[in-house]
Amino acid sequence: MLLSHPILTNEELAALKHMDHRGWKSKTIDITWPRSEGEAGLSTALTRIASEAEQAIADGYSLVILSDREMSHDRVPISALLATGAVHHHLIRKAKRTQIGLIVETGEAREVHHHCLLVGYGADGINPYLAFEALWQAHRDGLLPAEYS
Repeated sequence: MLLSHPILTNEELAALKHMDHRGWKSKTIDITWPRSEGEAGLSTALTRIASEAEQAIADGYSLVILSDREMSHDRVPISALLATGAVHHHLIRKAKRTQIGLIVETGEAREVHHHCLLVGYGADGINPYLAFEALWQAHRDGLLPAEYS
């Protein structure tokens, strides 16, 4: 599969999440951990996420989507950059990185610099859903110049 650019709209991400065509399918991995586990939960969650990504390859998935959408009062999100780098390097150490695409669904990426860092740390595609939602809200509130409407 070839992406024309690394930034994915919500619709493009939804299509990838539900894709099951010619053996291409994706697995979403939650990159949050229970607040009740405290700071120790971060290390445990990173190990889980890397293991789930490796297992996704064994299970025949073509894409892994690292998602912080489960973030809540009880679930702490791992930095998208940390999670991406951890999975990318884990798969490199296992000589499996080229066997799967890595997509990041995050509310954390808001600026061009954030997107560049995620690509540099191994993301093949990024869905910055919160940035899109902020733009839509600014449009609804009339905060964008007319030429962007």
